[in-house]
Amino acid sequence: MLIREPVYHQDYQCLAGDCPHTCCALWEVPVDPDTAGYYRTLPGELGDRLRAALRTDEEGENCFQLRGGTCPFLDGEGLCEIHCRLGQERTGLICRTHPRFQNDFGFLRERGLCASCPACAALVLSHDLNFLEWEDGTAPEEAAPELLGPLLEARDTAFFLLRQRRFSVARRLQALLLFANEVQVLLDQEEGSVHELCTVYREEFPLLEESGSSPRQEVRSRAVSLLKRLEPLQPGWRGELDALAERLERGGDFPAQDPEALERTACYFLYRHWLRGVWDGDVLSWAELTVLSAAVTALLAGEDYPGALRRYCLEIEHSQPNLEALQDAFWDEFSLSELLVLAGGVS
Repeated sequence: MLIREPVYHQDYQCLAGDCPHTCCALWEVPVDPDTAGYYRTLPGELGDRLRAALRTDEEGENCFQLRGGTCPFLDGEGLCEIHCRLGQERTGLICRTHPRFQNDFGFLRERGLCASCPACAALVLSHDLNFLEWEDGTAPEEAAPELLGPLLEARDTAFFLLRQRRFSVARRLQALLLFANEVQVLLDQEEGSVHELCTVYREEFPLLEESGSSPRQEVRSRAVSLLKRLEPLQPGWRGELDALAERLERGGDFPAQDPEALERTACYFLYRHWLRGVWDGDVLSWAELTVLSAAVTALLAGEDYPGALRRYCLEIEHSQPNLEALQDAFWDEFSLSELLVLAGGVS
């Protein structure tokens, strides 16, 4: 199997007790079957407490029910008692792997880091997205999806467009949308060559004519309203969106953000989400998610872009219902022209 990961992947180090955000709060902590089985046989006082804390959720999965909003095994110094006393290998699978993610596509396994973690967000924003690749000698469990080859080439072209730094970030995001829309047309019509389309876009960078009548504030407000409809996962998120909505209504100014941070944000979202299209044939939605994410993070950031990115990713990427709601909204509520306007306002 071919393993691919960002060059910074192995540089990740948990901030532990120094982290301003804990992974052990806001949601019940899943416990995989093997780890739960070990806890059920562990002798002594800690074993008794582990068994007492184990619950079964609505889907029949094992979990630790939160106490006071946090995992019952989070100690007063912000450290995991299970990790400290038994070692990392005896924590649950989600605890051992978070904030890493992994996606398998037949012969290809892609790994990455979730920007919802402060340490990971810092790595994402301080490195251009380049990759390490190697063969690990294992056979794939499933055949590669039919669309994997074309969508990998298309994603490489999308990265290429986002990295054309002679153009503004806004223009690059618009180019991404134009390209993704044409890829989507080819997929929907089941004719035409993705390879030939990629060649065209690599030879000539697409540009839109500026429109003085673009309802940018209206589109921004609609984007924030969409996010407000989603299920909030952290205290204060809804209030943060309310404050942004009020500021947009007043027509307030927003400081320009670092172009490299915006570019790296866009590349992060494309890397994590674009290949979802191999399963359902939808790539345009994930390009639109990239634009929405860069635009809203820039509006929220103020002087703390890494913090805004972390909070946004926690709300969106850690909730499958929220991701699905956004995908539906891109199909049913937002036109491509509106998202091009949203992209044109990113700075």
